[in-house]
Amino acid sequence: MSKKRKIIIFCVFIMQCISLFSISTHSESNDISEETFDMVIISPNSFKNEIQPLINHKQSMHLHTFFQTTESIYDNYPGIDSSEKIKYFIKDSIEQYNIKYVLLIGDIEKIPIRKTAVTWEYFGDLVVKDVITDFYYEDIYDKNMNFSSWDTNYNGIFSEVQMITNDMEDNETFHYIDQIDLISDISVGRLPCKTKKEVETTIEKIIEYETETSGSSWFNKIILIGGDTFPNIGEMNEGEYVTDYIASKMKDFQAIKLWTSLKTFSPIKINQAINKGAGFVSYSGHGFSNGFGTSQPNSDSIKHYYTPYILGLFNNNKYPIMYFDACLTASLDYQKFNRNVPCFAWSMVKKPFGGAIASIGSTRIGYGGFVGDPLGAGSPSLHTLFFNSYVPGIYLGDMFIQAKKSYAETICIEGFDDCLTLQEFILIGDPSLKIGGYKK
Repeated sequence: MSKKRKIIIFCVFIMQCISLFSISTHSESNDISEETFDMVIISPNSFKNEIQPLINHKQSMHLHTFFQTTESIYDNYPGIDSSEKIKYFIKDSIEQYNIKYVLLIGDIEKIPIRKTAVTWEYFGDLVVKDVITDFYYEDIYDKNMNFSSWDTNYNGIFSEVQMITNDMEDNETFHYIDQIDLISDISVGRLPCKTKKEVETTIEKIIEYETETSGSSWFNKIILIGGDTFPNIGEMNEGEYVTDYIASKMKDFQAIKLWTSLKTFSPIKINQAINKGAGFVSYSGHGFSNGFGTSQPNSDSIKHYYTPYILGLFNNNKYPIMYFDACLTASLDYQKFNRNVPCFAWSMVKKPFGGAIASIGSTRIGYGGFVGDPLGAGSPSLHTLFFNSYVPGIYLGDMFIQAKKSYAETICIEGFDDCLTLQEFILIGDPSLKIGGYKK
């Protein structure tokens, strides 16, 4: 695939806008060394009682799960910092217990997220720096199956990669200082809970979803949201093009199109559609830490959906998986008025009696493919690969990791080693979630 096409930044306009049934900790006691498990839940000890119902539920569904505290990991594993200690623990769990999924329960203060040195210089402007990512916990091994430190020059700075765009007609330049193979070795998701109540709410939603969704007619719908992402570039309505492509791949789902060209994109209509229930929500357009927005065809007029509108969602027991093909919606370090506030993608998941069961979004600014070919690379490409990976009954983490592997193997070629997209899109939710629920 030739990469000599015009690349466009996805959110450049925002620069101008504002084990077992009882909880066990296996590194403290080695009495389960002969067992195998499907998933480990990592969390501070303070959440262990609230997590117990999820462990019981997973066990009852024959998804063998154990619990490990961050405190125990920090005391028993080596590493330059807390994140590396967690990564070594995950490596140990893969090799000893053959785990497939890791669920982190805790915000980034309780369970650190890796801050990387990936930068993107776009026509002389530094538009991306300090990328935060849980992909660090997925990329356990390098290409030689050694531990992947993401710091191959041993300077204490992780994932030093410089991406430079200076000419829309030329290839992008990637300068890898640290060597990273970009391949996920395990599926990781996070519930960035700050309080015990948030843990209880999200776990109750997971249990409800997995036990009640199967056979429900509402699940067989997909809500497609988009518009003219780049009204001043070309004639294509990029967001509509991307979501229409997804509809063509999800043929067994009824497509609900909330597009600016159809005049069906509005907060009220979005809430009405979600409240009726859907298996998936697919959005492609611009994004912010507190919402998303896109343009009407050939117009600078932008339609928005902001975090406060989530209060109008009452889709209890009809929770979709939401994919935000946009910038910043999963910025877990979002701050306003000098305090951390929930980002948009997490606000959707933690909403009681409504919202999403899980979401996928970006922690930083991304880019939206190539001019005239939005599926050629960047976030729209990963977005479509996610839905290409769907088969009935698949686990959410498997669907996402399959998309990322496909992106690394088919898009990251000919010098286009795009670690930015792979790092900044993260899963907010349970990677072992059975999509569509377990059969009753």
